[in-house]
Amino acid sequence: MLTEELLTLAAAAGAAVATAAGTDAWEELRARLGAWFGRGDSRQEEAALEELDGSAAALLEGGTPTGAELERYGAAWRDRVVATLERLDGPDREDAARDLRRLVVEDPAAPEIHGGDQNVRGDIRVHAEQGSLAAALIQGNVHFGPPPPPVRPEG
Repeated sequence: MLTEELLTLAAAAGAAVATAAGTDAWEELRARLGAWFGRGDSRQEEAALEELDGSAAALLEGGTPTGAELERYGAAWRDRVVATLERLDGPDREDAARDLRRLVVEDPAAPEIHGGDQNVRGDIRVHAEQGSLAAALIQGNVHFGPPPPPVRPEG
């Protein structure tokens, strides 16, 4: 059984993969996560990289994914991380947890982890469809700036 902290780290890793797919952050996160899954075994690392690439392609093949698609994708990668951690024991699990913590905290596309809470750096999109409601609870400071000026087409 994994601790709450490890489950939270796994969820943050899954969210980071979903958030980074198709963005400039993807290649770095992909490489770091592939190495994490490989744990020094180049065949396992290559298999993880292929799985990351294949699942990202599937996620993005229909254009911009919906919130539900991103959530399912993140959950699938969370489960993959959990399964990997569960196969490890003792010092190997501790090393993997330390490396995962470093990967999640250092990745700019990843949610920050603070005592079980999830704080997100970057954009947050809240979207509701088909008459449903969506909301975000914000505790703390919110800073707004003016939008960038419009770009006029040259012509």
